[in-house]
Amino acid sequence: MGLKEKNGKPKYSVINNIIFLLKDMSRAHPLLIVFILLQAVLSVASPLFGIYLPKITVDLVTASADTVKIIYTLGVFGLLMAASMALSSMSANGKYMMYNDMRTYYQKKLFLQSLSCDYIYVESGEGQTKYERAMSTLRAGDWSGTSKMTVTMINIFVDVVCFVIYSGIISTLNIFIILLLILLSAVNYFSVKNAQKYEYNHKDEEARFTKKLDYVEQTANDVKYGKDIRLYGMSRWLIQLRDILLEGYTALNRKIKNRYFMSGVVNAFTLFLRDGIAYAYLIWSVISGNISIGDFVLYFGAITGFSGFVSSIIGNINELNEANLQMNDLRAFLDNTDAPEPDNPVDIPSSNNMSIEFSHVYFSYDKNAEPVLKDFSLSIKRGEKIALVGINGVGKTTIIKLLCGFYKPDSGEILIDGININNIRKRDLYKLFSAVFQDVYIPPFTVAENVSLKVEKETDMSLASECLKKVGLYDKINEYPDNIHTPMTKQVLDGIVLSGGQQQKLLMARALYKNAPILILDEPTAALDPIAESETYRNFHELSKNKTAIYISHRLASTRFCDKIVLLGNGKALEIGTHDELLRKGGEYAKMFEIQSHYYKQSGGEQIESA
Repeated sequence: MGLKEKNGKPKYSVINNIIFLLKDMSRAHPLLIVFILLQAVLSVASPLFGIYLPKITVDLVTASADTVKIIYTLGVFGLLMAASMALSSMSANGKYMMYNDMRTYYQKKLFLQSLSCDYIYVESGEGQTKYERAMSTLRAGDWSGTSKMTVTMINIFVDVVCFVIYSGIISTLNIFIILLLILLSAVNYFSVKNAQKYEYNHKDEEARFTKKLDYVEQTANDVKYGKDIRLYGMSRWLIQLRDILLEGYTALNRKIKNRYFMSGVVNAFTLFLRDGIAYAYLIWSVISGNISIGDFVLYFGAITGFSGFVSSIIGNINELNEANLQMNDLRAFLDNTDAPEPDNPVDIPSSNNMSIEFSHVYFSYDKNAEPVLKDFSLSIKRGEKIALVGINGVGKTTIIKLLCGFYKPDSGEILIDGININNIRKRDLYKLFSAVFQDVYIPPFTVAENVSLKVEKETDMSLASECLKKVGLYDKINEYPDNIHTPMTKQVLDGIVLSGGQQQKLLMARALYKNAPILILDEPTAALDPIAESETYRNFHELSKNKTAIYISHRLASTRFCDKIVLLGNGKALEIGTHDELLRKGGEYAKMFEIQSHYYKQSGGEQIESA
């Protein structure tokens, strides 16, 4: 279930989120809970001293009490009040750094979740928007959701307790004064809540503007696009696009601010009406002799404090509701980005290779669109090398995403060694694959770390070197003084920058290091020339030995060495066979191969028949 229930309300209540936050606080900073409780209790005592001390003083003076009694009484009250305020301040200051550190705590949780969550939330726009909304709740400093909820839940506790005490005091004057104060304060509450509801209903729209603006600014600042921006005169276009997005973002925020402005006007009017009537009645009561001067001072302070607490309760409830919406955004990504693990997971026996079977699989990225795969079935034997070929968009990479568990089929089954992958834990499923994808991922770590994808102290240096030797990259790396300990890229340090072909070799070394039973090569050579691609595929074929391997290419001849070639089209396997068998058949594969082969010339007496 997503962030909102069917009725549009936030999934988690305020109480639920407060409990959730307090539990995490007790794990991250146990002392923080002590400071929160101490501040809450002492913050109730301080205002009580504040209204009773003037009354006691007036009563002592009007009763002509002796000087010693006045000094003693006021001294005791003053010391208690000072001690209460000092301890309350200490608690407030003591908790500040810890409750603000909770933002870092949740940023880490979100980041770790983004690395391990279901792949659909990494790739889909909905998932990216959900992540952006979650992270945005932690970027506003003291106004962030976790910090705001911490402060407001303390304030509301104090306000409510004081509200009850002050209500008891004022009720001895006139019960209708309390009803009037509460009624007009409720008007303020619903006015602000209406503005908050409007803002929350437009959060997705705001997140879309933010995401697009971030993309435009990141693109403009990315050195990779610097040449294109200058050669094609894209600067003006990017500036115009940014201005359009800013205009839309500003217009949206203006509408939100206007709602809050109108709620402020309502608040000012009701505040004037509420306090004006209360003070007028109090003045009339003391003039008519219904209350003493000391009681007047007490009631005056109580009404002033009561009005302040009611306003504070309303303001803090609205703040708490806003913080609750932010906490819902936060938890929407933490809670709802992982499909549940199987109830009775199956352990797969370790093996050098494995069989794979797709059985009547249907799949669509958009439930309202035409399925990418329609009744797709395919069997791959242990140790078999197969190629998935076809034009762009026929579902080659989709098959790999389904096999790796990144997405789940709409219907049908995917089996590995006869076991449905839905019955395998995700972490166990991921261990079965070594893959080289189109997107090159080379972080700014050492060569050894890029091969193992682990920190150096956990890397088997001998194995990393052996893998580099097998792919023919070790001699190149060894030219550098620090050899495999040399940093890569120039993002952090002045490291090695490899050519396209060398990057592919590094990725193959990475796949070899993992030593998984199933190897995948998903068109990582699309940017290379046909000769380099053919060589890369053959090298990978030699390295795969007896493992099960899946190759993807839109250049048909690059995978002619495979045991089986599968031509995809219309969501199905149109033709299956060896390269020679499919040519003899004279079907779609043969036609595509003939068209592609015309683009390439003879080289050394051999046709470079790829596209």
